[in-house]
Amino acid sequence: MTDHTDFYMRYNFAMCSFSRMYGVGSVRDSHEVSKFCKKWAQAEEENAPLGTLTEVDFYFRDLWKIWGGYV
Repeated sequence: MTDHTDFYMRYNFAMCSFSRMYGVGSVRDSHEVSKFCKKWAQAEEENAPLGTLTEVDFYFRDLWKIWGGYV
């Protein structure tokens, strides 16, 4: 797998979580969420969360509260 493919898989993984939490339309139209997901996808120190979809969603929600406004 190339780094390019890995980036888009991570980006889409994060975007899916936000879409489940806030709806596809609002996430698709949000520049801030897209920018956040790109930053997360590029952050090598951030491992993809494991667990149920609810646990994954809480992970991203909590991370958004920590550094979502600073992207």
